[in-house]
Parts: sequence; C-alpha cells; structure tokens
Amino acid sequence: MAQPHDLPFSVDEYRSRVAKVQAEMARRGIDVLMINHLENIYYLSGYRTIGYYSFMALFVPPSGDPVHLCRLIEKTVLQGSSWIDDMDLYPDTERGLDAALRLIKSRKWDRLRIGIDKSAWYLTIDDFEKLQAALPQAKWVDSSLLVENMRLIKSPAEQAYSRKAGKAASEGMRSALAALRAGITEDDLMAAAYQGLFRMHSEYPGLPPLINSGVRHTMAHAMAEGNPVRQGDAVYFEIGASIKRYHAATLRIGYVGTPPKLFLDLTDLCRRSLDAGLKQMKPGNPAEAVDAAARKVIADAGYGDKFRHKAGYSIGIALPPDWSEARTMMLRGGEKRPLQPGMVYHFLPAVFEYKEYGVGLSETVLITENGHEILTDVEQKLFVVK
Repeated sequence: MAQPHDLPFSVDEYRSRVAKVQAEMARRGIDVLMINHLENIYYLSGYRTIGYYSFMALFVPPSGDPVHLCRLIEKTVLQGSSWIDDMDLYPDTERGLDAALRLIKSRKWDRLRIGIDKSAWYLTIDDFEKLQAALPQAKWVDSSLLVENMRLIKSPAEQAYSRKAGKAASEGMRSALAALRAGITEDDLMAAAYQGLFRMHSEYPGLPPLINSGVRHTMAHAMAEGNPVRQGDAVYFEIGASIKRYHAATLRIGYVGTPPKLFLDLTDLCRRSLDAGLKQMKPGNPAEAVDAAARKVIADAGYGDKFRHKAGYSIGIALPPDWSEARTMMLRGGEKRPLQPGMVYHFLPAVFEYKEYGVGLSETVLITENGHEILTDVEQKLFVVK
C-alpha cells in the first residue's frame, strides 16, 4: 500500500467509502465506474491537486482497490496524497482520452457495463462521444451523483474538518470587518479576509471572498475590483474557508456611516428568517421545510420577490469554481429528501434590489442527532463603522 505524506483520513475510512460505492455499483449493474470529478476522486483516495484541468479519472472495479489514471507529472502528488498504489500515468505525448481507452482495453473492461458521470464538468461531450465510438461493445450507464449522494452525510472525521472550516471562515469575516473604514479598497478588504483565513490554516477556497461596496454590494455574485469604500457605502461580505477541502461559509453586511433605517430593518428581517429556518433544521424534516419557513418570514414582510435564490445548499468537499455541493442537494422548494445527521448546509436568507440594497445573513449548519449545530460564529448584526 502507498505511504502518502498527508492522508486526511484513515485508510480504513477510505476503504469503507470504496466498499459503499462498489455496493451501489452492484445494485445498479455497473461493472466498472469511471470517476472524473476530482472532488469524488479525492473523497475516495485523498488525492488532491491543482492539475484537474487535465484529463484524469479514478476507475473503481467491482471489488478490490481503485486505479488512478493521470498525467505523468502528477506521479509525485499521487504518491504523496493518495493511499491507492495502482496508477496508470500517461506522458504529455499521449492524449488523456487515448490513455483512458488504453487502460480500459488492457484491463478487459471494454465489453462491460461502464458507469460514467454525464454531469462531470471535466468530461466533455466530445470525450464521451469518442469513448462510445472507440468502445462499441461497452454499455454506458449514467452514474451521475452516485458518489455525491454518499458525500452528503459527513462522517465524524469529516465533521471535524467542517468545524475547523467554520472557525476559519468566521476569522476571515472578523478580519475583513475589522479593516472596514472609509477610504479602504475592496482589494484591501480581500487581503484582510485572506489574512484571517490563512491565520486559521484555511487552504485556498473554492470561491474567493465576495466583497463589494457601494452600488456593487447590491449585485449578487459580483467580485471585488479594487473600488474604494466611501462614506455612506454598504459593503457585502461573503467569505468561505477550506480545511482539507471541506468548506464552510458565512455572510454579513457592513456599513460606513450612519445606516438608513431600511438596512437595520432588513438585517433584522434576515435574522428572523434565519431563526425560522434554523428551527426546521433537524433530522427527518424535508429540506424544503427550511426554505419554506425562511421564505415565509421575508414574504410576510413584503420582500418575497427580493429573496431570489434557494435558502441554502449542501457544503463540503469543493474545488474551484465553486465551494458548494448544490448540484447534489439544496434547501429549496420541492426538495423533499429528509435532513439527516451529518449533513452540512450553508443557509443564507438575503434580499437584493439593484442600486438600493443587498442585505443578508448566513451560517454554516451541521445537522446533528437532536437538531443542529452552527459552525460559524460571527455576531448576527449589521456591522456599522462611523
């Protein structure tokens, strides 16, 4: 067995995860599973790299250990981060897809039922069509979300990383808010946020901090562009942290000067919405109940059309370009799957109107056996700097 330098979990935990995947493969009639999402590869192996822009895969057979397929340059990071010995490494003179075909044929998998994630970001339509053409006797089975659904419930060891990420996100937020003043730039606030994150040993998060001032604070998903913060500006702060790729995030609003009553009222509204949703965050409740409770508070106050997004989403293992597990499960209307102990969500009631306001509060929340645990710990208020 490989002897990696830094394995986030025990080999027994990894083998247990692989066994669960293999049991689900058997249930679905999948003979071999090809995994292309690095988050899923990491979940099963510990392998983490910035090199996921190149073709890579983890092949899971019906029994035994998986097989890595990666570029040759990845050999040392594989040796240092994955518990899996079996590697097929291709040089840059060979196309990644050709290497995958060579591996499949050499292992005599080319006539089997191969599970493939049709929703994988780094497996293109062109890749899949070429695989189909080159392996006409293989039967392709869509395995989208097979691994992601298993990732929804975090083990105690995973929860420990989520807790650390919550502390790091909170420190990043406090550091950025402490730097807020008239004359500072959005980039200065980003630097302060990163200083707080790195002080708590966060790695680079799946998204950079979202920090926007003035009119731009009303523009959801805008990014810092170095604009100066002026007297009378509101500033949007949404900051996430990553510990061993497990994420947590939190949202707060700052204001330089004397805030209009509207901002204080909307902050209180979002706090009441947050409280209403948190009361629903316990095992057995459908995920949509959280959204419904939070949304009702805001709708009853007349701002229902300004709450323009889902109430939250699963959060855990992530790499750019996202820090969420929203593709797997969200806190939104119509999501009837029950909350279960070990699930972690970023819950974020907020209201937006262009050029007028962007106000919200958020917490990262772990579902426990008896209810929930809030993993982030920044005071729930409008942060005012005179």
